[in-house]
Parts: sequence; C-alpha cells; structure tokens
Amino acid sequence: MTLLVLIIQGIRFIVLADVILSWVMRDPDQFPRSLTRQITGPLYAPIHAILDPRKTGGIDLSPLIVLLLLSALQHWLAG
Repeated sequence: MTLLVLIIQGIRFIVLADVILSWVMRDPDQFPRSLTRQITGPLYAPIHAILDPRKTGGIDLSPLIVLLLLSALQHWLAG
C-alpha cells in the first residue's frame, strides 16, 4: 500500500513539474518538458477527449483534474 502511495506522489510531482515547465518553456520538444509530456500525455488524453482546451478558452484543465483525482485516490488508499 505504501508503494502505491509513493507512486501516486511521484506522478503528482511529475504533473506539477510539467505544469511549471509549460509556463517556462514554450517548446514542448525541449528536454525536460519532452520527458514530462511523455509521462503526463496518457493521463491527460481522456480528459482532453471530454474537455478540449480549445473549448475552455485555451485553458487546459487536465492537470488540475489529474491532481484532484490522484489526491482522492491517495486519500482513499491511505484511509
């Protein structure tokens, strides 16, 4: 169980790193951002299918939703 919690915390850290890198680095093909996009892309894909950033005024809500879902899962596993 603690291993799952550690994995979830790691994924949350990668999502946060991807968000911060998206503010700093405009090119998603540069090294650190390309790595985080490869990891977070599959997590964002189902959310993009429902909430396309072009339909929400250019704001990508998928990282926020992923973080909320991961927090809920972590809370559920810990409780």
